[in-house]
Amino acid sequence: QAAGLQALTREGLGSSVIFQALAANNIDVYVDYSGTLWVNQFHRTDMPPRETLLAELKEILAKQDITLLGALGFENAYALVMPRQRADALGIHSITDLAAHAPTLSIAGDYEFFSRPEWTALQKAYGLSFRTQRQMQPDFMYAAVASGNVDVIAGYTSEGRIKEYDLETLADPKHAIPPYDAVLLLAPRRAHDAALQEALKPLLERIDIATMREANLRASGSSANSSPAAVARWLWQKIGGK
Repeated sequence: QAAGLQALTREGLGSSVIFQALAANNIDVYVDYSGTLWVNQFHRTDMPPRETLLAELKEILAKQDITLLGALGFENAYALVMPRQRADALGIHSITDLAAHAPTLSIAGDYEFFSRPEWTALQKAYGLSFRTQRQMQPDFMYAAVASGNVDVIAGYTSEGRIKEYDLETLADPKHAIPPYDAVLLLAPRRAHDAALQEALKPLLERIDIATMREANLRASGSSANSSPAAVARWLWQKIGGK
């Protein structure tokens, strides 16, 4: 809109549905995550370094006439999360550290996590085995781990409540979880749309994880300032948009 273009938003499309809609030119642009595309869309099991994965993903998408315009600057990956104070007390700062304590701890994840390849990869890489394993709605997980109702959660790295509740995302030194860089994808019919691409380029590599967490925290509120449009305006101004 700042570039003088009209934008129509469509909501409620799942990741596989929205990708097919883009490929069929039913939508023009959307944000996906590199790990989702790599694992779920293209069924890759190898985990190259982040930059290698992005470069190869760009080539794979180009063969379908889909443009990967670039990364926004933050990840929204799965991560194992604990209260910072508890992690410090137990000396747990990585999933390697966690593995030694896991048999005495409980873990919770969303309704998909324990059937996803990320969980399988974590178990294979670190030999994780927890005392109990629970499913929770994502909105409840962060308060549950902060209050001690569960010891560890499989959260999302861009979640604003990580900062709000002073939680720690545990390092993944074996890179069991693929990178989940937020990337902008353009439909085949927009491959040569210079005006659209120039309008979107100010977003590339401008939104760091701290900014995205703050945006998500704002969006989780109930005031007028928490509406998608209001948070989008705040984010645009935060990264220097005019």
